[in-house]
Amino acid sequence: MTLAQYPQPILFRAQPMRPGDVPARLDQAEMLTREGAVMLAWGGLPLTITPPPGVTLTPLPGAQESAEEPGLMLDADGHVANQSWKKRRAAALLALFAGMRPRLIVLDGAPSLFRFELRPLLEMARRRDPAPAVRVWPEGAVIGLELAGLVG
Repeated sequence: MTLAQYPQPILFRAQPMRPGDVPARLDQAEMLTREGAVMLAWGGLPLTITPPPGVTLTPLPGAQESAEEPGLMLDADGHVANQSWKKRRAAALLALFAGMRPRLIVLDGAPSLFRFELRPLLEMARRRDPAPAVRVWPEGAVIGLELAGLVG
């Protein structure tokens, strides 16, 4: 992905599902800072380390994957993510987006599991003038068909 064409700021929505995913997401955020200021919408469990310079961290209600049932989304307390939690989580991401004017939104993959927050975010982004570019990282990551038409 070539990012030089996008002026700052960048909204990077990161969702590490397992603790082992955290370093890669922070490395991605650091790489994005080469292109400008990064707002990191962090959907994983609370970070115990400081984000890289140039990255502003905004935590979302944390999500993780069940170790016993892969594909099952749990909240930060280890409970199955229910509708109330999903509404709070989506509202937090939309409020963050509403308060900024990113030229680029980067999603660290767009699993169908998170369509409850990604679809409203991408629809809101498409209504902006000018609309921010939307990219999935890593490039070529598989996204659900229900989101494919919303990602450029």
